[in-house]
Amino acid sequence: MKRIKIEICDTNGEQITVTLSGQVAKDKLLKILQIIDNDSAAPPAKTSTVTKTTKDKLLDVITADLSKVWFTSKDLSLLFQERFHEPIKPSTISTYLTRLYSNGYLERKGNRACWQYKLVSNISAENMDLKIVNEL
Repeated sequence: MKRIKIEICDTNGEQITVTLSGQVAKDKLLKILQIIDNDSAAPPAKTSTVTKTTKDKLLDVITADLSKVWFTSKDLSLLFQERFHEPIKPSTISTYLTRLYSNGYLERKGNRACWQYKLVSNISAENMDLKIVNEL
């Protein structure tokens, strides 16, 4: 007795398994393969690209554009949206800035109504990225 098993994994990670046993005619096998092929004719998946998290993007903006100046969350928001062309909530920026300040990576001055931040001068961008990955 013949037994044929076909397993196909599509780009979404879905798996299709077809098992045929007994006398299998070639024309039936070809029809099954055509159906599966038409079903999986979706465009190929993009090559694996590393997508940055919001935190990584914020750190990029801080280290590249704001490393030597005092800035507000509004400044960071505008530069973030300009660079990455995507919206970001003020509360998200505020949360990350507060964490960075609490962990000693940013200095802060002003008052609750208008905090100003600055990258601590003795921390390099590389060290900042490595330490923050473990702490946030």
